[in-house]
Amino acid sequence: MAGRSSTELTYLALAREWGQSIEFGNRHFAGHCLRVAQNAVATAQALGLDEQTQTVIRVGAYLHNVGRIRVPRDVQNKATPLTREEFDLIEMVPIWGAEMLANVELPWDVRPIVRWHHEKYDGSGYPDRLRGDEIPISAQIIGITNVYDALTTSREHRDALSPRQALAELTNCRSWWSKKVFEAGVPVLGGASGAYAGSLRLA
Repeated sequence: MAGRSSTELTYLALAREWGQSIEFGNRHFAGHCLRVAQNAVATAQALGLDEQTQTVIRVGAYLHNVGRIRVPRDVQNKATPLTREEFDLIEMVPIWGAEMLANVELPWDVRPIVRWHHEKYDGSGYPDRLRGDEIPISAQIIGITNVYDALTTSREHRDALSPRQALAELTNCRSWWSKKVFEAGVPVLGGASGAYAGSLRLA
């Protein structure tokens, strides 16, 4: 992070600490935002995005789940699959997060990432059912790295997938992201885990 001002470094540290505080007390989410940030920035670099955009993506990764603080703890830690009503609460997380950040002065506008990282290129995501390039590339990058980390981390109601299994799942769901984001993201994620051997068909 050479060349950053002390003010910018302070904001980055605060964003990281805020993101990590959301994970406190839930062993399944520990380290999630940091792993997503690392893989998202690496994907942004693979796409040739500039340093400022990489910083926005990093901060967006730290804060993408900030709205989870409004979800009741018993729902977050539920050991069985969620009911429809409970999943409706989870779908509010990106909306709540963007609303919370509207009142926070940061040097970067990460609200599009926070609100839209669950949107999908084929229009099947949430909360706004955006489609195609309506979804900012930064939100798509956080989206694919977030899904990978969720798949490779155990949850209350399921075990973690292996990195190779998770990459196969991403391939099955490739319509969720643009071709360029998918083709940049999968090698980064597979390389980080040691699972990518070029065997997944990307064409």
